[in-house]
Amino acid sequence: MNDSEIFAIYKAQSRNVRYLKQVIQSFKRDINSDIRKNKTFQVETKTKLLALLYSAWSEAQFVQIAYTEKGFSGSEIKSLLNAKKNGITKGWIEMISLAFAKVGDPNTDIELGNRLSKLLGLVASQITKPSSIRNKIAHGQWVEALNGSLNKVDSAMTGDLDSLDSVQIMRQIEIHNYLGKVIRDLVQSPALGFGRDYLRHITALEKYAMETQGWSVATKLSELDKKPVRYKL
Repeated sequence: MNDSEIFAIYKAQSRNVRYLKQVIQSFKRDINSDIRKNKTFQVETKTKLLALLYSAWSEAQFVQIAYTEKGFSGSEIKSLLNAKKNGITKGWIEMISLAFAKVGDPNTDIELGNRLSKLLGLVASQITKPSSIRNKIAHGQWVEALNGSLNKVDSAMTGDLDSLDSVQIMRQIEIHNYLGKVIRDLVQSPALGFGRDYLRHITALEKYAMETQGWSVATKLSELDKKPVRYKL
């Protein structure tokens, strides 16, 4: 692929990312309304759809970053997309690894090694597990999760499905936003932007994660109850 072809895909995928973010925000408003009205069934079903939207947006963002202008070459993009065929986590790991190769050697540079470990840990916590839950939902397993062979109930994953919380999903999306900023810097400006802004983004991410760790549907209901209801005539 040449530069113009890469940029055309980047622009198209950017539109997809923006649109999905709008859909997510719309869902958030709907769910908050249902939380306030104690519509438990509606909250539960929309939460599962929100989990699907989260993973769709995450995958769209992955492709968008892969095609970032002046980021990866055509052959590198092909490598990223091939890795993604084995799961979105494999794709993000390949992206981070290729981008880090443009910065230095994490095996010999302690600071780079620490940064690499931090990003891979965030991928595991913010992308891998949500993706596995999304796969169950996408395959029709909304209440009871089955194992990979579809011959037994997966009790652990069933518990994860049952405990899905729309507020925590929105929290994960925001953390993913911070992660995306770090990876974009790594891809677009490995020599300047990544070194300059990494600490700022990671500090903001960790601060947000700590402050919102206890957020849930229950705390959201308490917060919404304090706000006046606005009726449209």
